[in-house]
Amino acid sequence: MTILLLTKEDALIIGDWDADGAVSAAILSYMQNSRAYPSNKKLVVYVRPSGPRELRKVMNDYSGCPEFIAFLDIPYIQENFGIFEDIKKSCPNTQVIYVDHHFSTIDNVEVLRKFIDKFRLGKDKPTSMHLLDIAHEIKLQLPQRLELFAKALWYIELGRKPSDEIKETVRVVATISRALKLNREEKFWEKMVRWLSNPLPIPLGKSDLEILNKVEEEIKKRDEELEKAVEDLAISARRVGCFRFVDARKKWKRRGVSSLATRLARKFKAPVALLAKVKDGEILVIRTKNATAKKIADELYAIGMAVNTGGHRNISIVRLKSGYDLKKIEDVLVKYCRYI
Repeated sequence: MTILLLTKEDALIIGDWDADGAVSAAILSYMQNSRAYPSNKKLVVYVRPSGPRELRKVMNDYSGCPEFIAFLDIPYIQENFGIFEDIKKSCPNTQVIYVDHHFSTIDNVEVLRKFIDKFRLGKDKPTSMHLLDIAHEIKLQLPQRLELFAKALWYIELGRKPSDEIKETVRVVATISRALKLNREEKFWEKMVRWLSNPLPIPLGKSDLEILNKVEEEIKKRDEELEKAVEDLAISARRVGCFRFVDARKKWKRRGVSSLATRLARKFKAPVALLAKVKDGEILVIRTKNATAKKIADELYAIGMAVNTGGHRNISIVRLKSGYDLKKIEDVLVKYCRYI
C-alpha cells in the first residue's frame, strides 16, 4: 500500500468500526469542514476505521505531520502507548484529540495526558453524544440526520427503549452498525461517514441499500445461530454464586461473543460469565445489569488473572493471562454478587 504523506493542510480522523465510531467521525468531519472545531482552517479531512488492535497497522499507512489526528471511540490498550508517544515525538505541533467512552481509556487518562491535546471522555454516554455536546457548546447546528443518528445510538448503547418518533431511526442505525461490523469493508465505512456528514438530504445509493439488505439477511441468519448456541450452552451452564458460568471454548469459535453473553443473560435473567476462546488466547465476558461487571474486571486484572480489560459499564471483556487460575476467577465472581 502507498503511504500517504500528510501535511498541515490535512487532518486525520480514525474511528471505531461500529456505528458509534462512524457517526463520531461524521460529526467531527462536519465540524471541521464547517471550520468550527477543532481548527478554523480549511483542511482536507481523511477518515479511516480501526479497532484498537489494528491501530498501529493503520497508522503505518501515513507519514508526515497533519494539523490534527483524532481518535474516536477506540478503547485504549497498552500496546498502543507507543503510537501516541511517536506522534508527539515526530510531530510536536500536530494536535492529538481523543474522544471515547470506554473504561480502558478513562482508566488510563493519566498515562495518556502528556500526549493528548484535547480529551473528551465519559462512560455515561456514547462517543458520538460527547461530540454532539461539543457541537452544541460551540453553537454549531448539525444536519438533522446526523443529530438523529447520534441520539439513536444513545438508545442502542444504553439499552433504552426508544420513543415512537425515533424508533425507526434506531432500527436503521442498528442495521448500519451491524453492517459495518459484519462487513468490515473500509470503503463502505468511509462512504457511511461521508453520507452522514453531508448536509444535503441525499439518500443512500442503490449499492449501499443492497449491502444493508444483504446484511439484514445475514443478521437474521446469525441471530438464528446465536439462539441455537444459547440453547446448547444453557444446558452446560453452572451456578457460580449469583452467576451462570458458561464455558463456550469448544462450542463457539467465531465473532459475537459479547452478543452471545447478552443473550444468555436474557435467557437466564441472571448475570453471566462466559469463557471463550479467541485467536490470540482466551477471554471472559462478564454481563451484569449494573456496573459490577467493570469492578469484577478490575479485580481480575489487579490479582494478575488478566492481560487487559475492556468493554462498557455492564459488559466487560477480560483478556485472560496464560495459565490463569479458574478457581480464583470464580471466587471473585462470588465475592461481587452482593453488589448485583
